[in-house]
Amino acid sequence: MKMLYFLRVFFISYEFVFLALCLAVYMLSQKLLSASFPLSSLNEDAVKWAMIYPVGIAGWTLKEGVGVLFPGENNEKVLHEWPDYWKLRIHFDVGITNSILFTIPCFIVWLLSALNTLVGAWVFVGFAGALSINAFSFYTAKIHLKSVLIRLGDAKNSNNRVN
Repeated sequence: MKMLYFLRVFFISYEFVFLALCLAVYMLSQKLLSASFPLSSLNEDAVKWAMIYPVGIAGWTLKEGVGVLFPGENNEKVLHEWPDYWKLRIHFDVGITNSILFTIPCFIVWLLSALNTLVGAWVFVGFAGALSINAFSFYTAKIHLKSVLIRLGDAKNSNNRVN
């Protein structure tokens, strides 16, 4: 059951839809793109430092993503005792997996110096975009989680005042 949920979360996601859309756009308009975007004139310094973006996004996600499972609040215990915590944990695991998996194609394209080809640039930008969506998901998850924990804490405090 948990493995099926993991696969569902992995494949039915904004990141996966974005990557599928990138592939579809590339397949349908490859000739137009190659005529419109001459990549041989890319700045060498930009290509040299291009890997900073995906590594930075993945690093931020790996560092800050832990805050989804361990928000550092006094009512953190409530989160870990929540019956659907396992679903949150799977979403976390998928997000961390995405951070690693989406960085690999960027690194390979950069390592092979393929950023000045249409395919290489498309793969790099597509996976860097998916990494950005993944990081944004972690960011919004932290905000929503903090909000829920504050509301739970307020409800708990009001119950204690009534008793």
